[in-house]
Amino acid sequence: MLTDLNNSGSIQDSYSAYDVTVIGAGAAGITVAIKLSAAGKRVALIEAGGLIYSDESQQVYKAKNIGDPYFELDACRLRYFGGSTNHWGGWCRPFEPEDFNRGHLGEEYKWPITFEELDQYREEACEILEISSVFQDEASGSDIGSIGFNFSPPVRFGAKYFDSLVENPLVHVFLNSNLVDVTFSNDQLTSIKIASYDGSSSFVSSRNYILAMGGIENPRYLLWFKSKYGSSFLSDASPIGSYWMEHPVFTLGQAIVDKRIVSKRFYSLSAQAQFDEGILNCGLRINHLPFKRTKELIKEVLCKAPSLGKSLYSLAGKDLVCGVIFRAEWEQAPTIQSYISLDTETDQFGIPKPILNWTKTELDRKTITSSIKRFNDWLLRLDGGRIQLKNWLLDNKDYPVDDVLGGNHHMGSTRMHSNLQYGVVDENCKVYGSSNLYVAGSSVFTTGGHNNPTLPIVQFALRLARHLST
Repeated sequence: MLTDLNNSGSIQDSYSAYDVTVIGAGAAGITVAIKLSAAGKRVALIEAGGLIYSDESQQVYKAKNIGDPYFELDACRLRYFGGSTNHWGGWCRPFEPEDFNRGHLGEEYKWPITFEELDQYREEACEILEISSVFQDEASGSDIGSIGFNFSPPVRFGAKYFDSLVENPLVHVFLNSNLVDVTFSNDQLTSIKIASYDGSSSFVSSRNYILAMGGIENPRYLLWFKSKYGSSFLSDASPIGSYWMEHPVFTLGQAIVDKRIVSKRFYSLSAQAQFDEGILNCGLRINHLPFKRTKELIKEVLCKAPSLGKSLYSLAGKDLVCGVIFRAEWEQAPTIQSYISLDTETDQFGIPKPILNWTKTELDRKTITSSIKRFNDWLLRLDGGRIQLKNWLLDNKDYPVDDVLGGNHHMGSTRMHSNLQYGVVDENCKVYGSSNLYVAGSSVFTTGGHNNPTLPIVQFALRLARHLST
C-alpha cells in the first residue's frame, strides 16, 4: 500500500494495527521493513521525501557545522525514498574482529556485542548489496597487509525495492511524511504524528518504532524529544548526540614505489601492530599515478640524486615502478567533544535544526602518523620505495582544508553500549528509557572501524529485524 501525504484528499486522521513503524527509508529502514514483513509483521515505512529529489525536502537538511572543517550538511545526504543510497559509491567492507576489541583504550570503546554476533549476518547482507561475502585480505609483512573491498553495483535501495514494498500487503509506505511529534505513556511510545509539505497531517501507531533517519537526524529527534518531554520519556543520563564520528580522509604524501611490492590499492596495519602502537584502524589508500605524472616525480629525484633518478627512469620504462599518492581513511576516536546539538533556529515544521561539532583528537593524529611510519619502515626493509610526506603531517600542523576531509559517513551519535553513561541504545538497539523505541543505522556504531559503513548498516538492520521478529 502507498500513501502520499501531499495528496490530502486520501488522508485518514490516523493509521494503526501495525506491528512496527519504521521512520526513514534508506538502507537501514528498507532492509528492516523487508525482513519484518517476510516474518509476517505489519510494517509502516515512513519517508519524509518523495520518490525523487525535491528542494522542499532537501532544505530540511540545511544545518550548521561549528567544528572542524566539513561538508555542507545538506550536501552529504539525501532526503527521499532510498535515502543516501541514491548517491553512495558502492565500496563495501565489513568490520574486523579487532574493531570489537578496543576495551584497553577505555570504556567508551567497548561494544556490548561481539564481532561474531554481527558477522553471522554478513552473507545475507552481501546478497542484498549484490557482492561476494569473501573479502580478499593478504598479509604483506609481519605488520602490514593488503585489504579487500567489494564493489556493489551500487544498489539503489529506492529503485530496487519500491515496487515490491508497495505491492506487499504487509507493508504500508508513506511518502512526504515528516515526523513532527510523538505521543507516549510512561516509557512507551504510543503514536507518531506525521505531516506533509502542504499542511496535511496524520497519526500512525504501532507496537514498536524504529528511527532509521541517519547519523544526524536520529540524534536530532531524540534530543528534541528529550528537550520537549524531559526524562518522562527518555533517560536523562544517556549521551544523545555525543561521540559523533566520521572517517577522516586526508592525503599523507607521495612516493615512487616498486609495483611488484606495492601492487594493491588498500593496506592497513595488523591487529597486533595496532595494539602495540596503541592506535585505531587506519586504511591506507594508494592511488597509482599515470606514467606522465610518474616521470615528473622522477625528475624531482634527478635533481637531488642523479644516479637514482636514472635508475628509476629505466625501471619506469619497464613498468616496474610508478608514482603513487598516499591517502588515509581511518577509524576516528570516539570522543564526547564531537557531537550533535540543537539550534535555536527551526525548520519549516518547527523542529530545532541540528548543529554539528566535529572534533578530531590526538589519537586520530597518532593513528595516521604511526600507520604511515610502519608502512614506510616496511617499504624500506624491502627496498620498495620512499614516501615523501606532506608538510602538514611532518610539521604537525592543522589538517588541510582543501583535502578530501571525510567519507560522508555519519556514525556513533546514538551509540550502542551496555552502560547508558556511554550509550544511547542497548545491545538490541533499543533506546534507553523507552520500552519500544529502537534505532537503526550507523548512528548505533560504538566505534567506526575504517570500513565504509553500508555493509555493517545492513548487517545491523538484519539483526534488529530478527530481534523484533521473535
